[in-house]
Amino acid sequence: MAPFPKIPNFALKKFLGSGGAADVFLAVDLKHSRLVAIKVLARTRFADTVAVRRFIKEAQTISRLHHPNIVRIFGAGRINDMHYMVMEFLPESLKARIRARKRVGLQESLAIINQIASALFYAHGRGFIHRDVKPDNIMFRSDGTPVILDFGIARVLEATSKITRSGTSLGTPRYMSPEQLKAKRVDGRSDVYSLGVVLYEMISGAPPFKGSQTMSVVLKHISEPVPRLPEELRHCQPLIDRLLAKECDQRVGNEAEWRELIKPLLKPFKLPRVAKENLAHLPPPREREKTRLSMAKGETGAEKTRQNRSRPKPRGNRRRLLFLNGLLILAATVWVFFNYERIPGLLRALWRALAAGIASLIDKI
Repeated sequence: MAPFPKIPNFALKKFLGSGGAADVFLAVDLKHSRLVAIKVLARTRFADTVAVRRFIKEAQTISRLHHPNIVRIFGAGRINDMHYMVMEFLPESLKARIRARKRVGLQESLAIINQIASALFYAHGRGFIHRDVKPDNIMFRSDGTPVILDFGIARVLEATSKITRSGTSLGTPRYMSPEQLKAKRVDGRSDVYSLGVVLYEMISGAPPFKGSQTMSVVLKHISEPVPRLPEELRHCQPLIDRLLAKECDQRVGNEAEWRELIKPLLKPFKLPRVAKENLAHLPPPREREKTRLSMAKGETGAEKTRQNRSRPKPRGNRRRLLFLNGLLILAATVWVFFNYERIPGLLRALWRALAAGIASLIDKI
């Protein structure tokens, strides 16, 4: 397990996992009393300039994309050589949901894919392609909203430059498009192909192309025809065929085409909230607030002590103290009055002086 880094204003609670060149931690945002996910560049990559640039670019990319189905970023920073970014915490992944159920219901799958497609087309319209769409990178908010994340290898579309360097292939082979596997020029339609692979896996229970070795999977993506769906899902075959077309020109190219293609298949469906067992490992709200207060006290305790020492006492407390002192003096004076003859002369003079000061003390109360 990766060691917990120290980041000001955040209390790291749990290691969530590693992916690529980064580690992810569950943390409490002490300023806003909320759960967040903090993605930290792995220590082994501190000196890797490519990994550092990619990490910084991911934070910049997400910060420029504002869509309900794209992960929200709250900030990013650097402490010495450690780069980090703070994002919303998402309690469940699509990968975990597929693993738990084997197959996801058709209408639920279509509702999820439809929202993720909207996010991808939004990103494409602003010049970004994701290049790593897969179940691991689709997660859910607690209310069930699907969210696309991990823009670590996203690329900016530029009309005057190549999208991918020749001979370079980034992504996960099981979900990559044929042109991406060939390290050719790619655009948003490559993401559409990957989304089609995810949809096929969700509704059928297995990815369209399988193999014991990566190369066999790559060759199937490039050359084999699109597999047939089971009989009960045959009405979805035209959609799958368009998404998984070998030639990118035959795929869905924009959101309008997508809506026209998926509309006949969609039915009203409310996505379920994240199951309670997937939230069981989270600290309860009271514990989060307790952590926030204790951490805040620990960070600012010395400063508060100094302030309290230099701060004048409240006027109300001073009045109560004077009042009590006055009562004590009054009681002592009454006792002296009834025992005056028994007191030596020197003490009599002292008590007369004290009695004379009672009036002035009462005036101050």
